[in-house]
Amino acid sequence: MRNERWMVIGTDERLKILAKKLSNPERTVYYKNKTNWDHECNQLAIELEPDYIVLPIQPLKVEVPALMGIENAVIFCGKTNEKWKEILKENTVYYYLEDEEFIWQNALLTAEAFVARFYQTKEAISGKGFIVTGFGRVAKTLGHLLRSIGAEVIVAVRSEVQFNEAKAFRYKASYLADVGDIEADYFVNTIPAKWLDAKLNEKIRIPIYDLASAPGCLQDGVEREFYELLPALPGKYFPKDAANILYNSIVGQLRRGKSC
Repeated sequence: MRNERWMVIGTDERLKILAKKLSNPERTVYYKNKTNWDHECNQLAIELEPDYIVLPIQPLKVEVPALMGIENAVIFCGKTNEKWKEILKENTVYYYLEDEEFIWQNALLTAEAFVARFYQTKEAISGKGFIVTGFGRVAKTLGHLLRSIGAEVIVAVRSEVQFNEAKAFRYKASYLADVGDIEADYFVNTIPAKWLDAKLNEKIRIPIYDLASAPGCLQDGVEREFYELLPALPGKYFPKDAANILYNSIVGQLRRGKSC
């Protein structure tokens, strides 16, 4: 019986560490630091005939007419676009962004990494006002962390359900359409959608930190001076911990898949 053969592809530091963590005497693991699937990846896949392929959260750009050598591979990825869905329609695909343990643990690292990034401004969090948009997992963990340090947190949401949920957790709550009228010191977006239009942009004068995936919350054509897009914070600030979370997710999904 041949050893397991793995390909891990992506530029996030956590993926490089993951490749090392996956390696053992029963596995052959190749890591490629790439943002695209090119002829080199095709050649490696043809030669390796991988059993498993780990892809980054954002879909890789495809630079070949067809992906070769992946027909029998089990795929682990964050997101897919229409092109990748078509490519992988015959493969078994596990989405680690749908694994609850990964999602919550990654949210905790994201919140802590934002605090680490914010402290680089040499400003204190205690006593400051933060508007946090959305009330998903990242917003919940970030709001809890900021409030525990001494910040005032205002949660701005789109739905009535999240509005009342935020109030139940004793946050000041607002609807997203009204954020331009709220006084605060900093603004943190966690909503993965282009919702910030030119009208709201004119009203929001405080710095915006965007924790959502690229391309962020700004609608096309909207520009602002105080805006910083901060995707994939766990891999940048805590790559070893982020790799451990991803490793546990992959192993867990494989175990559950084999037991079905």
